[in-house]
Amino acid sequence: MAEPTTDPDAADPPRTPALEAPDAPDAPEAPDAPSFEPEPAPASPAPAPPAPPRGYGIGLSFRVLLTAGLIVAAVLPLAAFGGIVVAARLYSDSRIVGPLLIASIVAAAFFGLLAAAVAVAALTAPLRRITTAVERVAAGEPSPPIHLTGDDELARLAESHNRIAAEAARRNRELGALLEAIAGYNPAGGVEALNSRAESDACAIFSLIDCRLRLVDPATVPTEEDIPGDPRPMRADVRAGSDTLGVLTGHLPATRAWERADQDLLDLFASEVGVALRNAELFGQIESQNARLLELDAAKDEFLRGISHNLQTPLTSIRAYVDQLRASSDKAGRDRRLQIVAEQADRLTRLVRQLLTVTRLEAGVLRPDVEVIAVGLRVRRAWEALNAGDVAFELRDEARGWLAVADPDQLDQVLWALLDNAVKYGGRDGKVEVEIRSDDASGRLHVTIADHGPGISDPDRARLFARFTRGAAQASGDGTGLGLYVSRQLLRTMGGELRLEPAREGLGAAFTLSLPGEPPGDEG
Repeated sequence: MAEPTTDPDAADPPRTPALEAPDAPDAPEAPDAPSFEPEPAPASPAPAPPAPPRGYGIGLSFRVLLTAGLIVAAVLPLAAFGGIVVAARLYSDSRIVGPLLIASIVAAAFFGLLAAAVAVAALTAPLRRITTAVERVAAGEPSPPIHLTGDDELARLAESHNRIAAEAARRNRELGALLEAIAGYNPAGGVEALNSRAESDACAIFSLIDCRLRLVDPATVPTEEDIPGDPRPMRADVRAGSDTLGVLTGHLPATRAWERADQDLLDLFASEVGVALRNAELFGQIESQNARLLELDAAKDEFLRGISHNLQTPLTSIRAYVDQLRASSDKAGRDRRLQIVAEQADRLTRLVRQLLTVTRLEAGVLRPDVEVIAVGLRVRRAWEALNAGDVAFELRDEARGWLAVADPDQLDQVLWALLDNAVKYGGRDGKVEVEIRSDDASGRLHVTIADHGPGISDPDRARLFARFTRGAAQASGDGTGLGLYVSRQLLRTMGGELRLEPAREGLGAAFTLSLPGEPPGDEG
């Protein structure tokens, strides 16, 4: 037993300096200040406080930190255990070596867990920052750049995110400027002005050196070759639906990146410009057509004025000579032929009067000469002028002494037109009813003229008071289509109104005209 005891003691001095002595004190000191302890101390003064923290707290990349942490976690417990054994010379006592070995294993596991926790924290912190930044970019929100020290995978991932975020922010700015520019395109300015503005907008939005919009076949414009170092050519077809209107060409700085998303944005701009150009063309055509229609309308009005004046004189002469012939003898007075001539002359006179009234209304020179008159008498005279003896007529005068404030001649013209329509559309075997009533609350007189004909269809009701409009059931050559239009306009010049009453079951059309009235006793 002495030999084994003596041999280790004798051999101990040469082994101690060579193997154990230098390692025992140095091994615990090397990891004495490991990279894990400064990690929670980001309080070191940063050169730019607003900037985000750089690196992992001590300026090392994640790869370096992870490698150093695992080495320290593996070496430190074993080095400490070896140092304790050598320093205490306990390696010959198995009762001490066993517990120490177990303690070292536990310590190694503890330090391994600690190193793993630090490594996970160092890994997840930048990943969380990158995840948050990516979510902001995906939501369309601006994301600040992420700065990570080193050249490992996380640093390259952060650089890729920064580049993508910067490109997305740039394209968002370009899209906003594009929409703002398109919203300001006014087709009334014309194609030339819109063309020039689109060129300047394209240069401003996409940072082009130059831009040209040509309204030609794109096949006639050659495609430029992309030469490294020279300004990069770009182009996009200008379309409006399925029609190709032209081509947009320009040049980018040689250092400017141009990806597929940029080309898609340019194509979108070109298509919107094409729609705006097509709208400008259509607007110009409509403006030209409107101007032409105004010229035709003015010529028509001038023709109506001329023909009305030219017809009025011979009709007056015809009516005067017919009256002379009928008064020359009793036989001539009973002659049906002269009576028909007189009736038709009167009818033509009224039509000419309508035409003259239309021209004066549109010229704004028609002014009513109002008087206080009894409406019932005017209705009776207008009915007698129609000479419709074979049509039943009923007048219910419930005015209770109220008088109308109106122009007598214009009111006669309105009553004759409404009664003539009632006879014409109510049928010769029908019946025409007229009701006059006063409204004390509004101070107005209302006259309703109704027939017992087929009535007015719903499509005709919407357009009945327009110029030159007749009902669908009316023959194309029957009447001028001015009677109701002129009647309403005349009543409005006198402060009145004309409306079509709702359809009634089993009855025909009913029109109600209203006029300002005066109650009994206010004539003076």
